[in-house]
Amino acid sequence: MVVYTVYEPPNASGDPVDRAERFLFVKDGFLWLAAIFPAIWLLVKGLWLEFIVFLVAVTGLTWGLEALGATAIASAVPLLIVQIIFGFEAGAIQGAALERRGWHMAGTITGRNRSECECRFFAAWLASPPAAQATVGAPLPQNALHSWMEVASRTAKDAIVRGRRLIGAKV
Repeated sequence: MVVYTVYEPPNASGDPVDRAERFLFVKDGFLWLAAIFPAIWLLVKGLWLEFIVFLVAVTGLTWGLEALGATAIASAVPLLIVQIIFGFEAGAIQGAALERRGWHMAGTITGRNRSECECRFFAAWLASPPAAQATVGAPLPQNALHSWMEVASRTAKDAIVRGRRLIGAKV
């Protein structure tokens, strides 16, 4: 299963089909290219501030390890760990950069691959009422909030009842 977070650019208006062409799907999870080539990945995505922060952090880590007298192998291990962590956090870094630029998160979607995620998202998004499509990033309407709270409450109560039955059955 793959998870994507969907972002809509700022000041999006007009026909839903035209707006849909501008959506950006950001993968949540491990990104191999970001882990193997983090600096290049940042430049390709246009994340200049993040690129500078990454370079400063890696340079500082390298100089710090060199000042401590670490061998080449001992210096490579922390840098490899940084790259692995970066691979896991790359999608979140890109999402934060988009939100800082005014993009709005339109939702998250799961599927077997990107194509299926796009199909599922647009099928649900285009089927929603135009008023809901126009207010991406806006607070949910009061009735939507209540229905969400009711579903969450019902789910929690069902879980408690099942837990009590399970505990009671074992005693």
